[in-house]
Amino acid sequence: MPQEKTTDMNTYLSVSERLKEVFPGLPRALKVAATYMLEHPGDIATLSMRQVASSAGVSLPNFARLAKTLGYETYGELREIYRKQVQQNDIKEYHLRAESLQKTGGDTSKREVWEEFRSSTLANVSAIFDSIDPDYFSSVAHILNESRQIFVVGMQASASFSAYTHYIGGMASGKIRLVRGEGGVFADPVADIGEGDVMISISQQPCARASIELAIIARERGAKVVAITDSPASPIAFEADYVLLGPNRSPLFFESYVGTTVLIEALIGFFTIGQSSDVVERIERIEADRMRMNEYWKNKKA
Repeated sequence: MPQEKTTDMNTYLSVSERLKEVFPGLPRALKVAATYMLEHPGDIATLSMRQVASSAGVSLPNFARLAKTLGYETYGELREIYRKQVQQNDIKEYHLRAESLQKTGGDTSKREVWEEFRSSTLANVSAIFDSIDPDYFSSVAHILNESRQIFVVGMQASASFSAYTHYIGGMASGKIRLVRGEGGVFADPVADIGEGDVMISISQQPCARASIELAIIARERGAKVVAITDSPASPIAFEADYVLLGPNRSPLFFESYVGTTVLIEALIGFFTIGQSSDVVERIERIEADRMRMNEYWKNKKA
């Protein structure tokens, strides 16, 4: 039997990590089943095994076999873990969540939403510091320091966060490149990626297709991929060499990016610590140029 964990979240994360561990040695059909479980946790929680098998394109017994491989007596036991996780951290159906949010009327309900938002935000941030080992985090920053170039990817809702990463990181180093995909062109910005480079991919479920494809290209060409995402079951996590998890629970109809912001700022901070002393001169020069270009507001009446 699988070892009991202190929370449903920990059990779910443990299952996802175990799936990744056993994946290389699985038969082809079980690899298909495992991939589907990692990429579609909501389906595992809400659909029958027959429906899941049909969607994955493999025969029914493969999911039962996979459950036993993971240490569970039945597929039902494994499914229950996913069911509890989705109940606590719904990642889809934005329109239903927005409808539910709008139905909360009156001052009392609004206060309840405010308190729930406060609790979920604090829990998301606490989970980051509780789950990430500082040594592991430092090793990720070291990979950035040792890299030749750093490509930053973030599409859809993550686009503003990739821009933020590029903005603050660009002050510390000139080797950070932002992959925008302007005009629908994604291949050109990563044409030169290769060994010695790193790609930082910021993506939450449901992940943008381009983010996954770019990560695959990066790894095929020998670059390392650092994923900042919300779950080890996220497709981008499966394509990454290093994964930084920022839980995103929220009572609102969209996921929270507070945890993602914490991870970005900490990562660039650790990266800056590992830079040479020239980084101070670079930042001073950038600030001086901004002042020269009058980029900051000045109170003319003062």
